[in-house]
Parts: sequence; C-alpha cells; structure tokens
Amino acid sequence: MRQIGRWRTIKNQFKQFLLPFIIFLLFWIAGFITFYVIERDSKSFFDIFLISIAIRASEGSPTFYNFYQFLWPLLFELLILTFILTTLQELYGYNPLYKARKAASHKRNHTVVLGYNHLGERIVEYLREHKKPYSIVEIEQDKIEDLINFDQPVVVGDYTDKDVMSLAGVHKCKEVICVTTDLRRALIAAEKVREINKTCDLYMRVFNDHFRDFLKGEPWNAFTFSISKWTMESVKEWSDDIKEKDEIVVLGNDTIVMRIVEFYGRDLKCKVYLIDPEIDPEIYNDLPNVLAYQEKIQFLANLEERCDMNTLKQLYLCWNTEELFSDAILLTVAIKKRYPNIDLFVRMFDEELAQIAKTIEATTFSTSAYAFQMLQQEVKPSSGIYPRP
Repeated sequence: MRQIGRWRTIKNQFKQFLLPFIIFLLFWIAGFITFYVIERDSKSFFDIFLISIAIRASEGSPTFYNFYQFLWPLLFELLILTFILTTLQELYGYNPLYKARKAASHKRNHTVVLGYNHLGERIVEYLREHKKPYSIVEIEQDKIEDLINFDQPVVVGDYTDKDVMSLAGVHKCKEVICVTTDLRRALIAAEKVREINKTCDLYMRVFNDHFRDFLKGEPWNAFTFSISKWTMESVKEWSDDIKEKDEIVVLGNDTIVMRIVEFYGRDLKCKVYLIDPEIDPEIYNDLPNVLAYQEKIQFLANLEERCDMNTLKQLYLCWNTEELFSDAILLTVAIKKRYPNIDLFVRMFDEELAQIAKTIEATTFSTSAYAFQMLQQEVKPSSGIYPRP
C-alpha cells in the first residue's frame, strides 16, 4: 500500500511538470536542428548530439553556441533539480493532508464517518475520547482543518467517489455512519459502501421516509434515522397546552423547521408564522393557516411588523448556523424583556452557549446532541459509539 502511494505521488509530480518538460524538450530539439544544419558537413550525428546537450564544444557559430551553452545547462538544472526536490518534499516532507490520509488508510475494524457537521463532530469527539479507531471523509477541507493539523485520520474528498472511500478504509471497516444532509450524496455513498464492503454495519441519516424504507432493504441493509423526527418528540411534549388557532412563530429553514410547521399547522391547526429569507412559501400553499414570509428577521421590530406579539403562545428560533448565535441571543433577550409570556425555544449547537440562553429563561435544544444520544441507543454493542461508562 505504501509503494502504491509513492508511485501515485511520483505520477502526480510528472503530470505537474509535463508542460515544463515539453517546453524544455522543444528548446533542445530546436537547438539540435540548428546545430545539425550548421555542423552536418563536418561533424557526425553523435557529435552533433553531444554538442546539443552542451557536452562537446562547437567550432562554428560561436555567438549562438555561447548563448545555447549558457542557457541549456541552466534550464536543465533548474527543471531537474526542482522536480527532484518537490518530489522528495511530497514523499518525505511534512504534508498534513498526506499524513491525515495516510493515518486513515491504515485503520482497520474502525468506524468511518461520512460528513463532518454538528452530528459528525459529536460522533468524532466520542470516538476520540474513548480511543476508538475511526476515519472521516469530508468534502470541505475548512471544516476539518483542525483535525488535519493534529494528524487525525481524515480524507478530504467526495464520499461518492469509490477511490476516496477506499482511502478511508471502508473495505476493512466495521461500520459506516453517514451524517450528511445531502440526500443525493447519501444515496450514492450507500451504493459505493456496499460495492466495497457488503457486510459492515451501515447507519444512514435520511429525512425522507420513503428513502429510509428503501435503504433498509437489500442490498443496503442500512439502519436509517432522521434527526428532525427524533427532535419532534420533544416538540410534541412542549405543545401540550397549545390549542387550535393559537399563534406560533417559527424562524429558520431546514428539515426540523418543516416538521415543526407541519405539526403545528396541519395537526394542531394553529396559526403559524414562518419567516426566513431562504424558505419557499409555495410549499405551504395547502395550509392557509401557515403564513410564510421570505424575509430576514434580526430585530424585534421586524417581528412586530409581521404579527401581534401579544397574542403569540410560542416562538421557535431554529437558525442552523453558529454565526447567527449573537443575533439569536439578542432577539431572545428583547422578546423576553417585552413579552415575557411567550414561550421561547432556541436551537443551540454548543452546550456552553446553551447555558447562556437558559439564563434568560429560554428553553434550549440541540438537535445534534439529542440525535447522538438516540443514535447510541440504536447501534449495535460492537459499534464504536455504543454508550460506555
């Protein structure tokens, strides 16, 4: 395996230096032809060849020869030395990406995590804490930069690529946990996993119920789960006191938001205000009691323009990026200060940040934290994330 990796590195180096080599070769051919035209009557073919590579001197055309004799060795040394030094650097120098990929390829009987989002981060933290072997495949290098710098077993690449999967050791792993929210990539990843490893345990995060049933069957035999479906168990508990036509506000746009809106709008028949710049209002055309606004909410005044805050029962703040945390806290503080009777539910990804939100009497929830606990209850005892003391 190590030899294959080295040959692949050398092959890639040749590809990178292909154009400089071609230019250098053309320069030599031009010089050889020139010397051949000048010296063919007095020199043999072999002598002309030696002159063209600056080993033997030429008695004719000294101006051209002096220029060629100066330039040819310079280009030759520059090209060859650069190629040798960069190849040695790739093979033996410090290369965090190469080290991370190498660490992943050496794993055996391990857990492969496809995707590195909030749930993926919790899975990896648990595996590292309990010293369980694992490898990660992630498309975006920025998400796993810290892991790469600490020489963790990471492969940067698309997990729909069979070669990338092989680098992560899927063919010799005991389980694959796919946590991506991209359904297309998840389905292709499941197919690639089963092409490489037909017996490992496969855990797939899938929102759509139809695709979940599909992946449970042959040849995938996957255990499928939905974070938003698990989270709705808590949401339903919080809705015990909600009555028909009560008014609810939901801020955000993802699968959990869709389930919350469906539950309150369709099942409980509440009046729901859904507000987010990225929503598609047409999705809720069949629910006249759901008012969808394609707008950005940053301040309390923005909310007051859209709904009567005095009649609201609950507000779900489900922004799904950590960058919006400060806006979420400021909005929560403003609402609680002016409208203390509204029940606030704020989505948080960081436990420490969640404690801050609790000080202002808001109920916090983390979909990834709860999902990880639920997933631990579903995996086999042989799994790397099976709960241990």
